Amino acid sequence: MTSLLCFNQVAALVGTLLGIIIALEYGIIAWLVVSLRKMRRAKSASAANSSIAKPSRRETTVHSAIYLAHVAFFSALGVALLYLEFPLLPATPWLEMNFSDVPTLLASFMYGPITGAAVNIVKILVKLLISGTSTNLVGPLSNLISGTVYAVVAGVIYKIRRNKKGAVLSLFISSLVFCGAMWLCNQFILLPVYGMTEHSVMMPALWWTLLFNVIKTAATCVITFLLYKPLSRALHWTMDASRRGKRSAKTEPAPADAEQTAASQDKTADSEQ
Repeated sequence: MTSLLCFNQVAALVGTLLGIIIALEYGIIAWLVVSLRKMRRAKSASAANSSIAKPSRRETTVHSAIYLAHVAFFSALGVALLYLEFPLLPATPWLEMNFSDVPTLLASFMYGPITGAAVNIVKILVKLLISGTSTNLVGPLSNLISGTVYAVVAGVIYKIRRNKKGAVLSLFISSLVFCGAMWLCNQFILLPVYGMTEHSVMMPALWWTLLFNVIKTAATCVITFLLYKPLSRALHWTMDASRRGKRSAKTEPAPADAEQTAASQDKTADSEQ
């Protein structure tokens, strides 16, 4: 009994420290995001004699609508992929493989870490509303925390280094953070819910779940890396096409104006003759 009480006290202390570390990590990430925004605003403000006109209110509205449509697309794709899951390891029958983190990472790469976190939150909430949970919100909460950390870390690193090396580095570091976050969630939340509280039972389960998460993140990173550029070009092409169409409509003269211009040119030619 005494050893059990000591173990519970140590677990509570470790959980508190981990909560503080996660809070500090989120604070650092938020500070980095704010700093990057300030740097971008300073660069845009210091650009003098810019020939690019400010977008109109209608263009801004259309751009926002296209952005929301893309976010909805990634969220719906993530929900659909949550249902396409299958068991991977016989030692962990409670864990099933799915690729629902791929849309989250794609949204984080294309539109930033905040969008990636939003897609993950919407994905988890929609799945929870549709199917509910059998773990008293423990499973969705752990997926919410780990998936949000996954998207935010990957998005922040890629925002700093927007190239192929930056993409590989962001996927690698975010996968390590994801595996670490899931280890903590399994040790202090998920495995105790399933009754695995003894050390001799918990440690093998933790190592098997770590192997499962390594395989899952490796497959997720490969798919994300292969899909990002083609999908990004396709989605951004829709925005560019809408902008080009509006600009060409503004610059092209109306038919009546064209006829008036041609008539004035004819009169000028006749007077010169």
